[in-house]
Amino acid sequence: MKIILDAYGGDKAPASTVKGAALALAKHPDLILAIAGDEAALRPALEKEKAPLDRVEFLQATEIVLNTDHPASFLKEKPNSSLAVAFEALRKGDEYAALVSAGPTGALLSGTVLRIGRIPGVHRPGLLAAIPTRTGKLCYLIDVGANMDCKPEYLYQFAIMADAYLRSLGMEAPRIATLSVGQEEGKGNELSKTVYDMLKASPLNFQGNIEADHVIQGEVDLVVCDGFSGNVFLKSLEGGAYFISDLFKGAIFKNILTKFGALFMIKGLKKVKEPFNYASRACSPLLGAKKIVLKCHGKSDAETIEATISEAISLKEKDLIERIGETLSQKNDHQ
Repeated sequence: MKIILDAYGGDKAPASTVKGAALALAKHPDLILAIAGDEAALRPALEKEKAPLDRVEFLQATEIVLNTDHPASFLKEKPNSSLAVAFEALRKGDEYAALVSAGPTGALLSGTVLRIGRIPGVHRPGLLAAIPTRTGKLCYLIDVGANMDCKPEYLYQFAIMADAYLRSLGMEAPRIATLSVGQEEGKGNELSKTVYDMLKASPLNFQGNIEADHVIQGEVDLVVCDGFSGNVFLKSLEGGAYFISDLFKGAIFKNILTKFGALFMIKGLKKVKEPFNYASRACSPLLGAKKIVLKCHGKSDAETIEATISEAISLKEKDLIERIGETLSQKNDHQ
């Protein structure tokens, strides 16, 4: 199986992508990685990591897409960037199963829409993200930024596509809820109330509304919302987590006594961090695209890159794109 890897995507690239590529190649003997980047720089780095170069292809690219680049114009302004070259290869090459990148989210979204396109019948692709919960399991949120302005039918399809994705992960009947300002039926704006009625009438395992503070309780498996609300919620959650983490660090390193006391708390503190570490390993698929496109967190390390490549292989083997297409055609009849 051939997977494309954006070598220059992410804050820690290319060190993280090179090491992640080596780990993935060692784990999957049948994997061939097409790495978008400068071969002259990447080849010796991969050799240093003892990566099997006979299973590596290089998609020559020397430019890098930055967060400051306009997401809708990087394809024209930086055609020789690793992400633009990766998208062009994915668009033209039927042999490539997926694209993995930790690059800017906006660029990844626009590249997918402009170069790859949507599954027939899909109104808009939706970006899925994983959230840690108090149960130790992940809750998934769609959409988290791909679509700022949504129509009810967009959210309805987000739910269908994410349901198919979660079933491919082994969930039999994912519990689905709509993000709203109250749990009671009839709460929320016109968009959320309309989507509520659509999902209630659907064959999905719809649980009703859920408030933001209940999401991390693990009461449902999937939360559906528009990209604006989802992105605000996700970033607020991340900001809160960093704030609490800084408070802990400030208390622990306040003086010599607190540092000494922290030695007895290390095991417990590590356990507190486990759900967040687990969530950081989870990739964000752009559901609804004609090919598998997986977004890693911008701060992804080598282990996260490897985990995302492994996820791409798994989703291709499970025929995710075909499954979403078939599910949409079946369940759209219930609208």
